[in-house]
Amino acid sequence: MNGNSYFSAQVFDIRMRLIAVIPFQYGDNSHAEDTIVNTVQSINEIHEHKHDTRRKIYFDRNDTTKRDCKALGEATMEDE
Repeated sequence: MNGNSYFSAQVFDIRMRLIAVIPFQYGDNSHAEDTIVNTVQSINEIHEHKHDTRRKIYFDRNDTTKRDCKALGEATMEDE
């Protein structure tokens, strides 16, 4: 994608319910993972060290087009 790294993410709970959407933005894999971990930590009521939280997350990376990446980050939550 023109040498730039982008990401967006959808975060699901263990029952595969969408709990958060992270919009399209610039960043590489490590930045994406940090953003996802921070999002999960902000949702959880009990604070854990980010490394403990990271170990509980399954990251499914997909190399895709910029258009698809933007669409993924534009998903809406069912409760909204």
